[in-house]
Amino acid sequence: MKELIAKSLLIVFDALMIFIALIAAYYLRLLLADHFVRLPSHNLQHYLHITSIYSVILLVMMYEGIYTKRFDFWQEHKRITASLAISLIVIFAFLALQKETESYSRFIIITSFVIMLIIIPIEKRLVKYWLYHLGLWNRKALVLGQDPFFIEHVFGNPYLGYVQGDDQTSKTLFIASDYRHVQEIEKILDNSVKRNQEVIFIPLIKSYDFSDSFIIHIFNARTNLVVLQNKLLNPFNQLLKGISDYLLTLLLLPFIVIVMICIFILIKREEPKGSVFFKQNRMGRDAKPFICYKFRTMRENSEGILREYLANNPYELDHYALFHKYTCDPRITKIGTFLRKTSLDELPQIFNILKGEMSLIGPRPYMPQESEKIGDKLSMILAVKPGITGLWQVSGRSELDFMSRVTLDAWYVRNWSLWTDFVILVKTVKVVLKREGAL
Repeated sequence: MKELIAKSLLIVFDALMIFIALIAAYYLRLLLADHFVRLPSHNLQHYLHITSIYSVILLVMMYEGIYTKRFDFWQEHKRITASLAISLIVIFAFLALQKETESYSRFIIITSFVIMLIIIPIEKRLVKYWLYHLGLWNRKALVLGQDPFFIEHVFGNPYLGYVQGDDQTSKTLFIASDYRHVQEIEKILDNSVKRNQEVIFIPLIKSYDFSDSFIIHIFNARTNLVVLQNKLLNPFNQLLKGISDYLLTLLLLPFIVIVMICIFILIKREEPKGSVFFKQNRMGRDAKPFICYKFRTMRENSEGILREYLANNPYELDHYALFHKYTCDPRITKIGTFLRKTSLDELPQIFNILKGEMSLIGPRPYMPQESEKIGDKLSMILAVKPGITGLWQVSGRSELDFMSRVTLDAWYVRNWSLWTDFVILVKTVKVVLKREGAL
């Protein structure tokens, strides 16, 4: 009963967001009417009563499982995006069939969908947290196995809503990857199916994302085959990623150039002598070396300064061996400290993208001398172009040790998708603004 109330409230709030989006789009058109677009031919009520918009969006979202299944925030965000894109096409097709296309403003309809794309995920996050704390979104679950993953990432995630239960009250059964008593599992599954329990398996292999895989059902053998593919190594996807890199770079270039000019002036003001840029050899795709550009953040004669500092602080050698960073680097200038904290020192790598040596998003550009320490993941990481930002930068940055960064980079290459790039890009903005894990 509690879940039914929660799902009903989620539908009501989604309908409210559609209502708000239509109002916002209508008044935005009024605001821009004198400059870019003509006045709406109908009043606001005319748009608020388009019942097909509400019904189509909610039905498509229901078909995508948004009201019947539980997802993590970003996975559900992806389904909401797909639902809204499909709904927009259906709405225009419906209006065309009814010969009412000219009766409604395309600007208002399209803008309302863009607004929905922003406010519906935010609304869902807030409402699910609210329902979770009220106890309406909570779903009791039992775990077979001792995987600590559940405590941190499942039972600690209000968006999913799972809470620990017992054998009698649990509606969901989790089977951890360390629970390998195969003969017992079938008996447990039979009992769970009889009780209409939801059963969720944690794969033994966690370095691959199975959410985009597809399943082949072999009827005669009464078994399934799970198919995985490395999308990033597909030539078409590499071309698609390259095009998106160039388009985003060219779109951001005017703004970036203005920021770079300001940084250039600040660096020269603090240290008039010396180069503004720092150049270093890095490994590109297929281990091809290239010159990676950054703003200089260190003082002149930095090596002499470092030698003196390490002589007085030998513990820094152990820290560098683990993190490939120093806790307090005496070589860094005042403006360099700011540039590193905001990651603005990496802006010149935009030219590496234009030269085809780097991507906007990808693995970290590693130095040649780090290849031995990377180990058996080296060939996987070097199969693609390195990126200005990437998964490790939004997962802790300098707080992660070196091998954790390598593991995250390898995961990215194995499980790439355009949606993953979008999520990393959004998280990068958040990390930079909050300076999370910055040096």
